[in-house]
Amino acid sequence: MRKKMITLKIIYLIIFSNIFSTLSHASSISSDDWPKGPSVYAESAILIEASTGLILYEKNIHKKHYPASITKIMTTLIALENSSLSDTVVFSRDSVFNVDLDSSRIGIDVGEELTMRQALYGIMLESANEVSYAVAEHVANDIDSFSVLMNQKAKELGCLNTNFVNPHGLPNDEHLTTAYDMALITRAAMDNPIFRKITSTRTYQIPPTNKQIETRYLRNHHKFILKQNYFYDDCIGGKTGYTSKAKYTLVSTAKRGDLELICVVLKDDSVEHQYTDTKNLFEFGFNNFSVYSINDINNNKYIEESVMFTRFSPLLNKTESPMFIDPNARLILPNSISLDEANKNVQLAYVDNPTSDKDIVGEISFDYLEKFVGSANILYSNADTISLNQNYMNSTLVDNDTIVEDIEPKPNNSFLKISTLVVGVLVALFLIYFIFLELPRLKRRNYYYKRRSKRKNFDDFKF
Repeated sequence: MRKKMITLKIIYLIIFSNIFSTLSHASSISSDDWPKGPSVYAESAILIEASTGLILYEKNIHKKHYPASITKIMTTLIALENSSLSDTVVFSRDSVFNVDLDSSRIGIDVGEELTMRQALYGIMLESANEVSYAVAEHVANDIDSFSVLMNQKAKELGCLNTNFVNPHGLPNDEHLTTAYDMALITRAAMDNPIFRKITSTRTYQIPPTNKQIETRYLRNHHKFILKQNYFYDDCIGGKTGYTSKAKYTLVSTAKRGDLELICVVLKDDSVEHQYTDTKNLFEFGFNNFSVYSINDINNNKYIEESVMFTRFSPLLNKTESPMFIDPNARLILPNSISLDEANKNVQLAYVDNPTSDKDIVGEISFDYLEKFVGSANILYSNADTISLNQNYMNSTLVDNDTIVEDIEPKPNNSFLKISTLVVGVLVALFLIYFIFLELPRLKRRNYYYKRRSKRKNFDDFKF
């Protein structure tokens, strides 16, 4: 542990002693460089990339609208986080009769029992309002308490203009959301593997229950999922909604290769337009943006130009470094720009006592046109993959303790103590500078001259 602490403290000393906050600067760019999206009929619309939350297209994204049944995305997420799929949902009289009898239902009777799994399929596929009501009662005892959970979750996710007062989305003047907020809610829901499976299901069967002798056959209302009338093969989930006040609302998710997109359209004027708007936005996203692995980008010359991120440095190179980049992190950029046009910033957080195998010690973030386009955690491996008293340190430092703050000096007067400490710190800093900055520079220079010599010999040989 002592070696690991020494390693980590030296890492921070070096990093903070250099101007490491910004490693690259964008070229001269303007808002015209961002791809222009299609026109849509919906009053509000948004397209985001799922892994980063990057907004690829926006139209009135913070304008409040009635969501209608896309509310049920939040209802399902709250239920998944606060119950078990094997729970038994018992339908009260209120759940059966306190919702519009002419609205979307699957014909549940008072006292009927479904499993939570069956109930959630009924909510997401058939948009069953009485089932939404019963699930809310099961989770929170009553509708008001469930609405509190919904609004707390919305706030936690960063929603700005959302207020839910029921679990089904039937008309209420206070039940409002925005395209931006629904995109955030959907992004969180899609991170749940059970939700992801339910929303992508075309059909589902509920077998006979304690009150029903026949099997119920459920069918997804989302036409892209059902693959009827309207087609979009890349669609992997979503939820429909409609009321006379909300008009047509639609949430959809699609995936092509490594790029996953979320689209929300609110207050569209027809069934046809909600699907054509969504399809056009998806095509815009897939055709104009690409996803990159930030871990792979680290091998690019663009990042290797940094003093710290170089294959000549013993600190952050791939084979020896205790620090590495999260391999799952992604960066999203328009196809029209190159990687080195994005601003790259590094922020570090000092971890005084690493406790896990992979402690987060910082973050690399990217932005373009002041838009956040991706980030990656910088992780510190607490395994014995490197110790600074090996390799470079053995050949240079005689006494490892000279780089630690808690040196125990021999008893002497105060002046001698201070002098010894100052000298020790200066010597340590010089050695650190030489080992981690000057030595890699010399290696790079030698490597350059060696390559140039080879090229010269090759050219001589040709002539």
